[in-house]
Amino acid sequence: MLNTLALNMASDRELMLTTFRRELANYMVRLDPDRFLQFYRKAHAAEAAIGAADNEMREAELTIITKKYPMYTDFDLVGTREHVLYADALSVCAIEDIEEHYLNLVKFQALQRALNPDWQFRSLATSDKDLEHLQGYVQKIKDTKFKQRLDTAIAEFHAFTAAKGLSRLDVPSGSPFIYETDVLAVRHVSHFAENRTGFHFKDTDEYALYGVFFADGRDKPYRSFYRSDANFEAENYIDHLRIDEKI
Repeated sequence: MLNTLALNMASDRELMLTTFRRELANYMVRLDPDRFLQFYRKAHAAEAAIGAADNEMREAELTIITKKYPMYTDFDLVGTREHVLYADALSVCAIEDIEEHYLNLVKFQALQRALNPDWQFRSLATSDKDLEHLQGYVQKIKDTKFKQRLDTAIAEFHAFTAAKGLSRLDVPSGSPFIYETDVLAVRHVSHFAENRTGFHFKDTDEYALYGVFFADGRDKPYRSFYRSDANFEAENYIDHLRIDEKI
C-alpha cells in the first residue's frame, strides 16, 4: 500500500509540475513564438544532459533546486487567483526570469525521474515529439498573428475605398498602389478567377494576397489568404489557428 501511495503521489506531483509549465509556456509562446521555440530546445537539451549525467552531479543539481524551491508551492510562479489572466499576473516578471523558472521545472522533473524510484513510471518533461509539434504550432501562431493583421488591413482598405467611392480600376497616377500609408501599401493583382488584392506591410516587409471568388448560388463569397512575395506571385497558404481573439 505504501509503495502504491508513493507512486500515486509522484503521479500527482508530475501533474502539478506539468500544469505549472503549461501556464508559463502558454504565456511565452504567445509573447514570442520563435524565442520560445529556441528556449524549448535549450530545455530539452538540459533534460537530456541530466539523463546522461552521473548521480553525483544529479544530487548536486537537485540540492541547488530544492534550496531555491523548498516546497512544491514555490514552483507556482503565476501564484494568483484562478480568474486573473496569466498575462496580467506575469506582466511584472522579466521574460528571462520566466524562462529560468520553466527550465528549473524541467530540471527538477528530470532529476526526480533519475534519482527517485517512485518516479520510475513518470514521463519526460520534454520530448522530441513535443518539439516537433511545437515547431509546427509556432508557425501557426505566427500565421494567426499575420492573418489578424491582414484582416485589419483589409478592413482599413475597404473603409478607404468606400469613403472615396473607388473601384478596382481607380489607381493614383504614377503609383501601382491604390492605397498607401507609412506602414501599408495595397494594390490590385490580376487573377483568372478571383478578385485579388496585394498587401505590403512596410514595417515588417511582409506581403500578403487576399482573394475573393463569387460562386453562383452562394450567399457569401469564397475568400482566400496567402503569404506572398514582392511581386505578389507566391501563394503560401496561411495556416492560422481557428480562434477569434487577438494574439
